[in-house]
Amino acid sequence: MLRTTWLFAVLVGVLFAGCSPCARRANAESAADEKGKDCNTGNNGWTQGQVQACEAGLSKCSQDDLKELDAYSTCLDQLAQCTPDHATSWQFSRLECATGHLLNISFTCLNATSK
Repeated sequence: MLRTTWLFAVLVGVLFAGCSPCARRANAESAADEKGKDCNTGNNGWTQGQVQACEAGLSKCSQDDLKELDAYSTCLDQLAQCTPDHATSWQFSRLECATGHLLNISFTCLNATSK
């Protein structure tokens, strides 16, 4: 099972690697979903169509908005693997990524780049 999870994470990483802020965010969301799987934390994965719609809205984002999108992705990337014993604290850590970064993005940008 761990090998399958690792392979999935690698494939998602290859699919979205090094691309736009939207692709990076989608990759980080998928990786966080995998890390939280043992705690039934839900699915925030993006489709390729959602990534493309997000990319179409990037022109409505300022440089500060783009920095926050990148910081959000970095925060998700740094989440540890969730274990059932630490599910609540892990979920709060993931929520802190959102409140610490997504709330700093302008409404125009966030609305234009959200799935």
